[in-house]
Order: sequence, then C-alpha cells, then structure tokens
Amino acid sequence: MNLTFDVSQLGNPDLNASNVWVTFAGNSSTMVYNPNGASETINFSNNLINYGGTNYGTSKSYLLSDIATNGLRIDVAQSITGFISYGSTTGITQKNSGTQPDPLSQTTARYSNFEFTYTGGNTGGANLTNITQFGGSLRMDFLAGSTTQSYVRNKLNTGDTFRALAATSNNQTASTFSNSGNFVRVIGPNKFPASMNGVTYQNPYHSFEPYLQNLTNTYGSNASSNLTNLAPGASPGGTGATGVSSTSNATAVNPNATYNLDYHFGSVTTAGTGGNGTSLVLSGYVNATPTGGGTTTVYNNLSITIYGDNPSSSGDTALSMTNFLYQQNLASANVAAQFSGWDAINNDFGAANVSAAVQQKAANDFSQGILDGFVGSTYNTGNGTLGSLSSKEWWSMGTTLTGSVAQPTNSDFYSAWANVVNGNSDGDNGGYFSRGGVYGSPYDDRFNLNTISPNASTTEMRITLLADGTLAVPEPSSMLLLLLGSPAAFWIARRQKTRAKK
Repeated sequence: MNLTFDVSQLGNPDLNASNVWVTFAGNSSTMVYNPNGASETINFSNNLINYGGTNYGTSKSYLLSDIATNGLRIDVAQSITGFISYGSTTGITQKNSGTQPDPLSQTTARYSNFEFTYTGGNTGGANLTNITQFGGSLRMDFLAGSTTQSYVRNKLNTGDTFRALAATSNNQTASTFSNSGNFVRVIGPNKFPASMNGVTYQNPYHSFEPYLQNLTNTYGSNASSNLTNLAPGASPGGTGATGVSSTSNATAVNPNATYNLDYHFGSVTTAGTGGNGTSLVLSGYVNATPTGGGTTTVYNNLSITIYGDNPSSSGDTALSMTNFLYQQNLASANVAAQFSGWDAINNDFGAANVSAAVQQKAANDFSQGILDGFVGSTYNTGNGTLGSLSSKEWWSMGTTLTGSVAQPTNSDFYSAWANVVNGNSDGDNGGYFSRGGVYGSPYDDRFNLNTISPNASTTEMRITLLADGTLAVPEPSSMLLLLLGSPAAFWIARRQKTRAKK
C-alpha cells in the first residue's frame, strides 16, 4: 500500500511540500522509501528504529516533496504514528530512545499526526487524533486506484479549529501556544496536570463539578447509569463479554480455563464536603461464564470509588475527578481511587487482567458518557431517554447525539474540547457519519466509526493537509466576543490554578 500526501489545499504561502515533513514512530514496521530507486527502509521494532547501530525513538524526517517524487510504500505496520511538521522539524526528530515530539515544549515545531496499522490484505486500521494536541486539519483516505473507499477528516480549516479549541479553555497560556501572533498548537485537556518551565499547571479546562452535582441532586443514592459490556438481551457471557483466562490458583472457577466476563455497574455521585468536590462510586457485579458453556460464577459487591476534586490541595490529585474524566485512566498517578470487594476475582483471573477487562472499561464507560453528555441526558431517543440506556447501547447509536446534542441546555455537561473535535469532523466508514470522524477523547472508538480500514483492493492511504486559513490568535477583546458568540465554545473555563513544581 502506498502512502501519499496532498498539499494542494494547504493554501499557506509560507508552506509547501518542500518545507513540510513527515516523521514516524511506533511499534513495528516494514516501510520502504523510494521503492523503485535507491530504496531506504523505515523499520521499527519494539518501538525503536536503528540507524548506524544506534536505536532511536523516531525515524528521520522526510520532505513531502521527496515522497511525491520517490514514493513511500507500507508493507507492514503495527501502531505507527506519522507526525507532519510544518516549516521545521525542531523537536520532532528525537535523537534518544523511545521519545516522540513533546507538545508541552514551546520549541517543538507545529505538527499534526495520524495513526495506522497495516498487515496486508484486508487487515489493519487508521485514524486521525486530536486528543492530546491540535496542530493542523487533516483528511485521511483509503483508495483503490482513484476511488475513495473510506475517509475521516476535520471539517474546519486549521485556523478556525485553533480558535474554536483555544476558546474552550478561555485561551489560557497553559493550553494555547503561539509564536509571533500565530497559533502553534492547542493542548488537549487529557494532558494535564502538566509541568512547564518549572511550574505544574492544573487542568485549565472546565470542571465537571456542576454536572456531577446535578447527578447527585437528581438521583441521590440511586444508580444513575447502567454500565455494561453485555449487549441488550444477551445471556451472561454472551455478545460483548470479554474472554479472560483464569489463574492456576483460581478457586471459584476452574484453574487455567477461559471465561467470558461481563460487568454490570451503576454509578452514584456524592456531594463532597470539606472543600472536596463530588465523588463517584461505581458498584455492581461481574459474571464469569465458561467459553464453551456451563455454570456462571457471579462476583458480587464490587465497587470503585473515585475521589472528588480538592482544588485547595497542592498534591498531584488536587483535581482527581477532573483528571480521571479527561484522561480516562483509572490507574493514573493523578487520580485517587479506592477498590473494595475485588480480592476473589483478582485471585481467580489476576489483578492486571481484571483491571483491563473490567475495572478500566466500566470506569471509562462512565467517563466517556460524561464527556459525551450521555449520563443523565433527557434526550428522547425513541427508545427511552439517552441517560436511561445502557452504556453498550450508547456506543451502538453512533456519534450524532454526543456533546451539545445530548445536553442542549447544559453547556457544562460535556467536554467542550471533544464537542469541538467531534462536531467538526466527519467520515465515511461503510456509511456517512456527520460527527466524530476524529478522536477528541481517548475512547471515542467505542462508537466503531473513526477507525477506517483497508481491504484486499486498497492501493493507497492518502493524507491531505487541509487549508490553514489564518492562524492569527485573536486579541483578548476578540476572544471574548468569540467566547460569547461562537457555537463551538459553550462555557468560559474557570481560572487555571498553578503551583510551583515540587
């Protein structure tokens, strides 16, 4: 499969194929630059590439004009990221093992990125992501000859996307980088807390405390979500359940056997006291059913407590709930959580397996539901309110109801960053979808839309650099008007809190 780049829409007089580069990083690959001439391999193994006997974290950088002239072929690729750098490769090509571009560095050049896996034939997948940072609008296509098979893209030009994303944090300096009055990048909310120039910046994006307080006031001690991986109507161990091998010392199930695990959790939010924000308790049970059929073992009385924000604290978990919801990582050092009742299932399946197959997934169902505004949503789907459906049903409905659609009157009740990305990206993956073509949150792939795949007839993956437009950062008065009037910015973020790095 050939990898090509189209700069015909870029429209920036200072940029063209002769000063825009692509640099690669990732797990493993066999790619060939200039396949019909003096060929040069781009071979990663275990996340490293070797040049002259030394391992590096990224490849060399290739000018797009050279790729257009000489060609670049992908034979095999596993979890590879391409970094497109505009006008400079400073900070992009890293000359030490395992490192990739640092978006928190003011000296790193403006860049955008795309991700792909390709193992030939009809296997693999690719996507565009604006989760951690945004540096430029892109379109990604798979083609068979001259025919587009599937695509995903940003719908807004780069400058307009910059302004819409910057507005979601009130254009705060911790998240908005500029140079000579032009945007360089905007940092996403899942990247905080972040240490820059000896200062640790807590999350400059809006708190979900109003949303969680509303859930507390509405539901009290009653579960406000139905978090499950099991398809509606399926029996225990059925569609959606995850296969996990039991340990050799399992007691409640047969040792060294494979079981399908399905989880069922409700969520209760509890108003914080003593300066703490609203905490969250996920409580429920897990079914373990032999893959070949048989008796289901039920692990009851399981709970996960995620503590609320305490902005007055100077610790890394000062915004524990905010960090959890934006990062969608229950195991993060910036998230304070407590687990109760898990000893038996951890013994039978291993704590790491239980964390990956159940704990993280159930918690991330809730987090994704909050970021999309689904939890507690009264939007009528025709099959009940959105908030009354199970999380498995949420993901089957696609992205048309996310964010400001799920919560049209409550602008604090979803991630404004994700809403901008989702609302201004689309794609066609066996059918057109108008929202959610590009990742705005880590688990947007629950909707099974934004990852497109090649097939046996695919000949090319094409990355189109969309129009830059104007990259100018608005003056403060203009930014205020944008905040008040733009449909992309539905709230003004709270003041960012900073503290000296310990």
